[in-house]
Amino acid sequence: MKRRFFLRACFLLTALTACSEPTTPAAVLYFVEREPGGEPYRTRMIVSAGFLRLDDGQDSQDFLLFDRADGSIYSVSSGEKQVLVIRPRPIELKPPTPFIHRVVTDTATFPAVEGRKVTHYELLTNDKRCYDLYAAEGLLPAAVVALREFRLILAGQQALTAATTPPEMQSACDLANNIFLPVRHLEYGFPVRLADMTGRTMELVDYKTDFRATAEIFRLPAEYKRLMLDELRGQK
Repeated sequence: MKRRFFLRACFLLTALTACSEPTTPAAVLYFVEREPGGEPYRTRMIVSAGFLRLDDGQDSQDFLLFDRADGSIYSVSSGEKQVLVIRPRPIELKPPTPFIHRVVTDTATFPAVEGRKVTHYELLTNDKRCYDLYAAEGLLPAAVVALREFRLILAGQQALTAATTPPEMQSACDLANNIFLPVRHLEYGFPVRLADMTGRTMELVDYKTDFRATAEIFRLPAEYKRLMLDELRGQK
């Protein structure tokens, strides 16, 4: 009898401890992505007021973490036990000429998502289709804002890479999507399906806006070595 009571008490204490762990309101989004010629794979995005985390599932030890407060991006590799730190950088690269952008809006009707109208767009640069986009107007606005912040930070680093890349290895779509217009696919609502010029696709398959994120989800491994991307590039 005493043993049974002790076990019940231990179980209750464990449950209370787990329940009392602080959590943060967040949204969790699930996607299916596919590279050209590859098999589809699932990815996950967690968005809170302070962070955005990208990974491939609940137990993933490899992930990207975007600190929205200071604009830093952390790429965590469990295999190498290291964290690559990406800091905000200004875009000093000049756009090419010509560099003409256009949007083609489909007039067809598509099934709504949670009551939100879905519209099909083609985003073109120099008459090349850079994005094939299905966007749900007004869907997940907080996630759209977080993604905009994230993409703008990445654009600064992409510009540094492009500055040392031979022009013949760059395309107008690359420059538009990743550097000069990095958030244009987020101007029309949340992208429920997005395909780029290479054929890579990303499709929203589920989401929850009442997710409770533990502090552990947004915590970087303290024991991992940190590498600064700017230092690896030889820049200050």
